[in-house]
Amino acid sequence: MSELQEIRTKIGALESRMQKFISLHEQLKKEHQDLVGEHRKVQFELEDERGRTKRMEEGYKNLKEVEKVSKKQSISQIKRKINDIIGEIDKNMTLLDVHQK
Repeated sequence: MSELQEIRTKIGALESRMQKFISLHEQLKKEHQDLVGEHRKVQFELEDERGRTKRMEEGYKNLKEVEKVSKKQSISQIKRKINDIIGEIDKNMTLLDVHQK
C-alpha cells in the first residue's frame, strides 16, 4: 500500500503542477492579448504622428515656397520702382540739358 500511496502522492503533485501550469498559461495568454491590443494602439498612434509630421513638413515647405515667391515679387517691384526713378531722373536731366542750351 505504501507504493500505492506514493503513486497517489506523486500523481497529486503532478496534477497540482499541471493546474499551476494551466493557470500560468491562461495568464500569459491574457497578457499576450493585452500586449497585442497595446501594440495596435501604439501602431495607430505612430501612424497618426507620422501623418501629422508629414503634414507639418509639407506646410513648412509650402510656407518657404510662398515666402520665396513673395520675396521675388517684392524684389521685382523694388527694381521696377528704381528703374522708374532712374527713367524720371534721365528725363529731367535731358530736359535740363535742353533748357540750358
